[in-house]
Amino acid sequence: MFAPIRRQQRIFILFLATADIITVPLSLLATWYIRTCWLSGFLPGFSHTIGTYLTTIPVLSVLWIASWWSTGMYIYSVQQGAFPGLARRMRAVFYLAVSIMAASYLVKVDYSRIMLLIFLVISQPVNILFRSLFTLVAGRVAPIKESPATIVIGSGEFAERVIVSLRKFPEPRHRIKGVLAEQPGIADEVCGVKVIGEVRDLPRLVESLSIDEVFFASGSMNRTDMLKIVNSVDKEDIVFMLVTDLFEIAAGVGDLGSISRMPVVEIGSSGKGTFNNLTKRVMDLLISPVLIITLTPLMAIIWAILALRGKGTPIFKQTRTGRFGREFTLYKFRTMRPEAEEYEVAPVAGGDPRVTGIGRLLRKTSLDELPQLFNVLRGHMSMVGPRPEMDFIVSDYNAWQRRRLDVKPGITGLWQIMGRKDLPLHENLEYDFYYMRNQSLMLDMAILARTVVTVLKGRGAY
Repeated sequence: MFAPIRRQQRIFILFLATADIITVPLSLLATWYIRTCWLSGFLPGFSHTIGTYLTTIPVLSVLWIASWWSTGMYIYSVQQGAFPGLARRMRAVFYLAVSIMAASYLVKVDYSRIMLLIFLVISQPVNILFRSLFTLVAGRVAPIKESPATIVIGSGEFAERVIVSLRKFPEPRHRIKGVLAEQPGIADEVCGVKVIGEVRDLPRLVESLSIDEVFFASGSMNRTDMLKIVNSVDKEDIVFMLVTDLFEIAAGVGDLGSISRMPVVEIGSSGKGTFNNLTKRVMDLLISPVLIITLTPLMAIIWAILALRGKGTPIFKQTRTGRFGREFTLYKFRTMRPEAEEYEVAPVAGGDPRVTGIGRLLRKTSLDELPQLFNVLRGHMSMVGPRPEMDFIVSDYNAWQRRRLDVKPGITGLWQIMGRKDLPLHENLEYDFYYMRNQSLMLDMAILARTVVTVLKGRGAY
């Protein structure tokens, strides 16, 4: 059974989605009326019938929800109020406009740009109105009857500030169930809150105390330690909040909030549902065929050059471990000499004798990765995600590291844009876990954009 506050959030999201779905046809009808009646004397006529636009309602609804979802328009927080800010709505409108134009291009139908502009303008006040009404109804249907049950991890100044700040919230306040110490014997209580155990006790206490939120408030824990703790919890709907700026990779990819003027970042709730997986797959199926068709001449040239050099087959195939531990064949252009061991660790410095001359150029520009677009098309990989690891390394994963296999591997990810290959892949697991808990369409697009910049700079590629 869901904790009451989580159940309320689900109902809140359901009502908002309903409001958004209602917004689309009503706004489209209003747009048609404005275009054909109010503005007919000022604008040139056009040959479309209303049926042309009514048939787009299902697609418009999907694009609307995807755009709103990817920009956090379905996030509910008691602290920040029921509705996202203006900047978030503006981003959502921008994504919607771009996706509508892309869909129009794909179906080869020249829809009226004036209609699109009017629709985007008219739909916003309509949407705000319906969201306001449906939020009131959601509050009546499933009011918050209790505040989130919270555990604070840490000691000293950070933990004290978090506890004091949480107590300042208006009703319903957080119910602080206790403090977990980084190591034994630090203190018996923090600001009057009892120390109920150590961080290793978190999985057990989350279940027994029905915890909703966990606050990291420690100045001594590093990223890897935090992610080990996060991924030790199997219960869904637990929200992990990080106080302070220790999690430097959060900069630019996480939404910042505040607790009494202290910066906080949500590391992510444990559950990523069907909608997120569906949008990722749709994105993969839209991007990979376009890139394959566009880059086929370049891939053909690379293949011919490698074939003429006669140093092994142009395409290098290797068994990798994918989602849920399933093995698949990964494709790359050959960059290393045929006599090199197939499963050796990849080069981490320049001048590696195993790499051929043309291979060095391919690796520097990441062109050796292009055949993996076919892995994406076949569903073995995604455009964005953790890199697929070799089986002998996966076999040595401990329990929390194996959680990395819960998501589909990708061609690019946080590892590439933050550190690239300056460290071996298996030493960058913290980046993968951060991505897994914060994955969204918006984050994927940001990583893809940053990947282009990283590749052009050639940073960390050997």
